Amino acid sequence: MNQYQDFFRRAALFNHDQKALENGEELISYVLFDTIHEVKKHLSVASEEQRNERQKTFFNPPIAKRARLGQGIHDRGEAYVFANEPIHPSDKQGLSNHFPAHGKLVSVLHKTIKSGQTWDVTVTADQWGIDESEELYTSINIGELILEEGAKLVVRGNVFSLVCERLISKNDLMKSPEDFQIGILPTPFSLDTRRGTQDGEHGKDGISGNTGKDGKTPVVQSSLIGLHLCGAETPEDMDGENGCHGSEGNDGGHGRNGGMSKIAEITIGYLEGNLHVFSQAGKGGNGGHGGNGGNGGNGGNGGNGHKLFTGVLAGGKGGDPGNGGNGGNGGNGANGGLSSNIYISLPSNQENQLSVSSLPSLPGKYGKGGSFGKGGEKGKPGRYSNSNKKECSATNGIPGKDGRLGKQRDPPWIFLNEKPITHSNTEIIH
Repeated sequence: MNQYQDFFRRAALFNHDQKALENGEELISYVLFDTIHEVKKHLSVASEEQRNERQKTFFNPPIAKRARLGQGIHDRGEAYVFANEPIHPSDKQGLSNHFPAHGKLVSVLHKTIKSGQTWDVTVTADQWGIDESEELYTSINIGELILEEGAKLVVRGNVFSLVCERLISKNDLMKSPEDFQIGILPTPFSLDTRRGTQDGEHGKDGISGNTGKDGKTPVVQSSLIGLHLCGAETPEDMDGENGCHGSEGNDGGHGRNGGMSKIAEITIGYLEGNLHVFSQAGKGGNGGHGGNGGNGGNGGNGGNGHKLFTGVLAGGKGGDPGNGGNGGNGGNGANGGLSSNIYISLPSNQENQLSVSSLPSLPGKYGKGGSFGKGGEKGKPGRYSNSNKKECSATNGIPGKDGRLGKQRDPPWIFLNEKPITHSNTEIIH
């Protein structure tokens, strides 16, 4: 076991029993870190020289441009843990709000991930019953890891550390970005301040207006001198009612930002075979489509007039039609998720055995505006109606506006032995 001295030393830091590990047990601890110094001690094995080199490039353009946001406090805290950034006095309160921090520590002496299987080491907020937006930490300590063909190790949205004394990968060189063995993946949920589903909900369609009631036709009776009225209907009773306006369609909901991929440190003492590391933050949610406007109701038909012995009784006029409702606006597509740095360390003479994929996070699609509601038709005038009466026509509604497309976000920067091997314009490096 001499070759695994560093493994057992790290297992002791995790309070994992050496005898149990030698007997093949996989030990897992769920812990609370009281301070950021405890996080640093349990997650990073970088030397002082490595930290100094990382500090020179830690705040690369994607990281630097969010320095004024709340995420900037997290970035500077992570730079303390994995590089040589001091704790800023102005950040102390913001950082302290996240402590005690929640972490998962794993030690296993020999681990084989079978062909086609995935070992997901993610720890979730359910473990402690806390809000899913809290920062969570996972630190994996392995003596020997064997990755059979098609096997994967993934973490989803945790601050992540992997220390492996010996890694054996039985995989060919990368064929596509998805053909990876280690995946630094995003949180499976959005971390923005909005609530609701990832994709915006579609707006409800407007309700069509009711058709107006037809006007009454007076009852007449024959007599020796001609027709005469039997009722006392007024001319207004003979007019058809106006159709109701269609209601507006509801706006589509906005999408939510894609999940975030967090910082990672991967340290490999010896690599046998080819290893492909992949990372990409989550896609932004799509905007919901706006609801269609309701159609306007038709006007009611006018009641028929009669030729009475006293003269012509004019028929009722047709009711005015209802206007169509406006279409709802489409929701905005959300931005792709944010990414953080990934640090990979392995023997310099094995660097050509590593390939990485670092992809930008994709934006959400915009929601389409709802179509307008059509205006109703005017009611027909009754027989013998007065053609000089003013006509009124309905208008169609206004179509809803399309939402905005979300923004694509920069891919994570990946560093190999402290040198950046991907940047904002790079997707795949061999």
